[in-house]
Order: sequence, then C-alpha cells, then structure tokens
Amino acid sequence: MNIPHDWIMDDTQWQTLIREVAEFFNNLTIMRGFQYYKQKRVGPLTFTESQSVMAEVQGAEAYEVVLRMHSLSTSHCTCPVNSPCKHMAAVLMNYAEHQGRPVPALVNAHASTALKQTSKPMGADSRRSYSFSSATDIENTPEDNNSANGQQYSEIKERAMTLAGMSIPDWHELFRASLRRLGTGTATTAYIQEAADELYAIKPKLSAAMEQLFELHVQLYLMRYCIPPARNSITHTPVYLSYPAQLAVDALQKGLESLLLQPLDLSGLNSEALEQVWARLNETAAYLRTEMLSETANMMFFTPLYSKLWLNWMVPHLQGKQEMLHSELTLLNDIEAENTASAGALPGAEKNTRKVSLPLPLVLAQSWMYYHLEQDSSAWEKLVHGSSAYGIPPEHLLHFLHTLMDSAEWRRLAEWLVQLGPLLANRRNAPLQDYMRLWDMTIQQVPEAEHRMWDTLVSMLPHSRPAYEDAMHSRGQWRRWIDFQLSTGTEPLEFRVAVLQPIEKDEPELLLPFYHQAVERYIGHKNRDGYKSAVKLLKRLSKIYKKMKQEELWEHFITTLAVRNSRLRALQEELRKGKLIP
Repeated sequence: MNIPHDWIMDDTQWQTLIREVAEFFNNLTIMRGFQYYKQKRVGPLTFTESQSVMAEVQGAEAYEVVLRMHSLSTSHCTCPVNSPCKHMAAVLMNYAEHQGRPVPALVNAHASTALKQTSKPMGADSRRSYSFSSATDIENTPEDNNSANGQQYSEIKERAMTLAGMSIPDWHELFRASLRRLGTGTATTAYIQEAADELYAIKPKLSAAMEQLFELHVQLYLMRYCIPPARNSITHTPVYLSYPAQLAVDALQKGLESLLLQPLDLSGLNSEALEQVWARLNETAAYLRTEMLSETANMMFFTPLYSKLWLNWMVPHLQGKQEMLHSELTLLNDIEAENTASAGALPGAEKNTRKVSLPLPLVLAQSWMYYHLEQDSSAWEKLVHGSSAYGIPPEHLLHFLHTLMDSAEWRRLAEWLVQLGPLLANRRNAPLQDYMRLWDMTIQQVPEAEHRMWDTLVSMLPHSRPAYEDAMHSRGQWRRWIDFQLSTGTEPLEFRVAVLQPIEKDEPELLLPFYHQAVERYIGHKNRDGYKSAVKLLKRLSKIYKKMKQEELWEHFITTLAVRNSRLRALQEELRKGKLIP
C-alpha cells in the first residue's frame, strides 16, 4: 500500500512522533502493541482527509482504531480500554513500517526520549550529523579536515563492516577506538548521547538479530563507562554514582530493559549467520557474567540484565536443548567452588564453621539456571541461603514469580509462592501486596492450592499479619478472621466500622465473643475511658442481639452486667448516658 505523498514524514516529524508515543503510551502497552504488530493483526490502513489513520485490529474481537496524527491524544479505539491501548500502538507501528521508518524506534520511545530529555542541548558548533547508513556522510564533518583523523575513522568504519564475525571483546575495542576522537568526558546524559551517536555512526547493515545485539552492546558499553568500580581500590570503601551519572545510567537501564523485552528476531538467517548470532549471545552472557560478579547488593546493574538475556533472548530459542544451560550452570558452580576454596585458604579458616557467603549476583545467577532447568528445589535452596546471608531484595524474588505467572505455569507458581513467601516475610507492605495478588491469580486457576496459601501465611506470622488479615477478610473467611483476632487480643474498636459491617451482616453471631471479651477487658481497666469504650461496644452488642431476635437474652445479659458491677459508679453513669440501663 502506498502512503499519500502529503502524508510522508520528514525527520523532524518522525522525532516528534517518537516523543508523542513516549508521552501517550506506557511501556507495557507499547510492548503489547509490538506483539500485535509482529503477529500481523493490523488490517489495511485507511488515510482520511482529516489527517487520521484508520485500521481494524484483531484482538479478542475486531476493534476499530482511529489515530488522529495531528493530535495523537484524541485518538480512540472501540476496545473496552478507556485509555491508550495496544491496538492503537500496533496501528502506529504498522504506520511507521509503511513510512519506511524503523519500528524499534517506537518500541524504544521511552528509553530514547528519557535519554534526550535529560541531556543538555548542545550548541550548533558541537552538533554532529553523522548518518547511520552512509559511510561517506561523515567525511563532511569538521573533524575530518584533519587527514590523520579522517584516515583513522575510515579504518574504523572498514573494520566495522565485518562486525557480525567479530567477537564481543573486539566490538568493545572497536567502540573504544571510535570514541577516541570524542575525547574523555564526564559521565552525563549529554556526553552519553553524543557517544551513542558516534557508535551508531559506524554501524554497518546487519541482520535484525545482530541489530538488536549491536544496540544492546552500545548501551552496555556506555553504562560500563558511567559506573565506577564497586569499591575504592585504595580505601576499599563503597563507591556511589554521582547524580549526573545516575541520570545517565537510569536512562540506559530503561533502554536495555526495553530492548531485552523484545523477542530476539532470528528470522531469515542462514546456518552461518545463525551460528554467528549464537556465538555473540554466548559472548554476551560471558561479558555480563564477568561484570555482575563484582557487583554489590546496593549497586546491581548488570545482574538483572544477565537474567533477562537468558530469559528473553536465549532460553526461548534453545528448543529443548538444555546443554547450554547445563554448561552455564557448570561455569557458575566452578566459580562458587573457587570462592569457597579461596575463603578456606584464609588464615583462621579452619576455625570458621559458618558457610561461606557467596556473592549475591552469583547466587541469583545459579538460581535462574536451576529455574530454567526446572530443578526448582535447588533454586529454592540457593535463594534461601542467599536470603539468609544478604536479605535478597524483594524485586529479585518477585521476578521469579512474575515470570511463572507470565508463562501461565500455575501449579509450579503455587510451589514457588510457598517457598519464597517466608523470604518476603520481613519486608514492607508493597512486596507482600504484590505477593498476595499473585496468590489470588494462582488460586483462580488452581483452586485446590488455597489451603497452601493459608498455611504459608501462618508460617510467615507475625510479619504477614496485614496480608493474612486482608486475605481472610476479602474472602469472607469470617470465622477464621474472628478466631485470629481473639487469639491475638485485638481490640474491636481498633477497626473501622466498614471492616466489621460485612460480618455483622453475614454472620453477626461470630462477633459476640469478640465484643464480649473486649467489654470485660475495658471494664477491667476501671477508669472512665475504659467504661466509655465498653459502652460503645455494648451498643453494638445490643444491635446484634436485636438483629438475631434474641432481645430477652440481651436484657438478661445487660441486667446481670449492671448488677455485677453496681459498685462502679462511673460505669453506672456511662451505662445510663448510653441508655443501656434505666
């Protein structure tokens, strides 16, 4: 299909569209839209005189999308989502393809926009207009007036033509040579953006998979530039990122995570090209493994990327061949053995009976390999040991659980929830809320797993108390909820009325022992505040007995209570004020 001539975008309009996509869509919606685009769910595009693009997208049913290109925020879709949706994102990507523009630029809109927005604008003299596709455009830049620099740059461009067959260490050496003429700069978003432009300028034409790997390593190389060693080489004290460097790293991390969420495109590769891609993937895994092992718990940048590389780019293409996973696990176990042996060789090691603490990134990496091999017991053992040694950050534990949810492995997820729950027990509420949402989804698919949830929550007490109470209350487990409150001596007046109203409506008789015990405790305080609290509960009890049509039993109780405590004048006064006795 040909796009009308007056619809063709220039470079400025294209960059504006990328920025609008980042503002209009969240990252998850963009990723889902990309899946729909790749699955060719978008029908033919229709262009209207009002600068709108219309298309039908096949989702759960056929949805009509209208994109108003002059005002993207006024676009709409007939799907039930009342906000920017994946169907709209998919149509935009189809539109970009028809424009001859790179779809990955839209997929990575958030990352590229974040990087540019935090960069300081460069002056006209310092801007570079290097072409990513033409080797001759660069010759018009001021730097190439120096023939030596021009010749050196031509050699770099020529070396880059064989990039697919070069090893990853050679890629990084080529990056280093390419950035020499830029000079050493402070790790800021402005410098990193400029350096990225330099590196993209030497990129030759590559297959889709190699394009992804090239983009990955450009960002990895620049992130490594921004991050200092974990500890000062002289004082051995922890080192932290400066604020400008942190901004640059944050933007690079967003880009890397977004890139690794995209499927690795191995389509159209012959056997030789496929072999080259796998060689670069193996070298990438080795690079990330080396970088992550020196990281500390408070500065882990490469560790999450290592797990995502395996999870999203490598494991999906292993096609049942587990040799690569076994080989990686063997390497990691060898590193563990070396760490243990080194610790054993230290003075006084024979007296140290404690188990050697392994680097946290190593523990996580081993756990992921066991996870992929479905050796779950070994993965749990590693995580339990790692959690006792360091207290594994909850986001790393929850990543395992969310991965199982995404792959709909519900029975396996139930087992992981049981095992990892205690490791989250002493965390703040946010991880436990996420953990409980995962239980809710699991029980919907595997109802018989519900008793495992209750057992696990009980084993996590007292840290799991808020989650345990919410789970009982949201499921209408009123007897269990009341028994728990009675056993822990909770005061009924601590709860908002809205919490107790459903019980009063469904099973009011369950509240009788809860209220009666509290009334006796309040009276036992033998002070005015205690008596006032007792009267508040007695009024609630009066309503419950009336609802249960047991007014005679109530009259007998309140009369007996008043007589038994007749010497407590203040209590008698409060009972009369509450109109509970004459």
